[in-house]
Amino acid sequence: MSPQSTFMAAKPMIASKHLRSIRSARSLLPTLALVVIACALSEVTAAQLGGPLPGIKPTETKFFNNGKSQFNRLWGLTEGVGPVETDGACKRCHNTPVLGGGGVRLLTFFGKTNPDKSFDPLYNEGGLLLQPLSNSAFILGGVCTLPGEQIPADANSIEKRLAPPVFGFGLIDAIADADILNEATFQANNYQADGIHGTAQIVPTYYAAAPHSVGRFGKKSHIANLVEMTAFAFAHDFGITNPIFQDEDLPQGQPIPPECVGNSMVPNNQNSGSGGQGIFPLSHFMRYLAPPVPQPPTQQSLDGQVVFTTIGCDKCHKASYTTPATVTVQTDLSGTTLPSPALSNQIVALYSDLLLHDMGNSLKGKIAPGTPITQNASLTQWRTVPLWGLSVRSKFLHDGRASSLDTAILDHSLDGTGEAAIVIGRYKALSQTDHDNLLAFLNSL
Repeated sequence: MSPQSTFMAAKPMIASKHLRSIRSARSLLPTLALVVIACALSEVTAAQLGGPLPGIKPTETKFFNNGKSQFNRLWGLTEGVGPVETDGACKRCHNTPVLGGGGVRLLTFFGKTNPDKSFDPLYNEGGLLLQPLSNSAFILGGVCTLPGEQIPADANSIEKRLAPPVFGFGLIDAIADADILNEATFQANNYQADGIHGTAQIVPTYYAAAPHSVGRFGKKSHIANLVEMTAFAFAHDFGITNPIFQDEDLPQGQPIPPECVGNSMVPNNQNSGSGGQGIFPLSHFMRYLAPPVPQPPTQQSLDGQVVFTTIGCDKCHKASYTTPATVTVQTDLSGTTLPSPALSNQIVALYSDLLLHDMGNSLKGKIAPGTPITQNASLTQWRTVPLWGLSVRSKFLHDGRASSLDTAILDHSLDGTGEAAIVIGRYKALSQTDHDNLLAFLNSL
């Protein structure tokens, strides 16, 4: 039995009568979530886009501001960047319309699908992630001539992934594993008619107390927590090894030329001085970065919200989760913890269940299961993207292929395959008024 099935089997089933009552209440959640937020705006100052969560404490504010400066900075040789990397600053990918937003930057992943359908991640040729930059330009004297990576000639499975906005990531991180697992159980028992049955991905953890946890970050829900997501980016985007991810990415899979190490004081696999200290400030910025606040509701957006629920969009794009009554966060690698009222007992109006769903052949990926960027997700499974902040995005879906919401919605099931097929059929059958109202609602998020 897999870790996922073992974990799921240990969860008690919810009584069907209780599930029906939950479903009745849940049908009101999208409207309630928007109304609750709108009411809150009349009582407290809403967080500005790119600003911290309302109500964070002075210590957390210091963490946020320090992390923001690290998010904005260019990392270099003294911290051990390279020898190859995708870039040297978080802001280069996460900057639209403000720091912490998404953008149009695409990362490239590659591998090789063999004739027998087995998958080779081509680690010996620099896979899975293409790192097109190197630190050679920063090595004095021009002694390092290392080029950035190129896609190997034998790579036949190439996949693009869009850099996401990181707004509200601390709230997502704080959602209890049990709540995500219960949502998967709820869907299995209640959404059979629409063919919707989200799966919680159970992934290994490297720094957390439990050896496995529920994935919630990344296109495939392949990372369980915010600290590990930050450490993963350090190791593979910056090329900075760290105490959580200690293995250096070799340029094109080949040994690192000694003249290209760049900083003898930060040897490979021992980068606790820079990577360890950098991980937590960056994670703190994302942890306390506020989610986008919806625009004040109009009659059209409220009508569109009803359409959203009626045709079944809310079955995957769940209106909200609520964080536990008391959330405690770790603030450094030594295990120091801090209670966080700003993350405790909060409605997380993200419009996502954080589960994997089969999106059908039209959105089939290229990187097979069993790699660090997929874990156990199949080629057609993708995490439900949170919809908060749609109004400030210009590219949609995992690879940014859609430049309009209408296209993105239709691409959920272009050929009639996947879990969204029935819901997309309802979307296509909408009147022009209902169609326009639905888009008005989505554009208000």
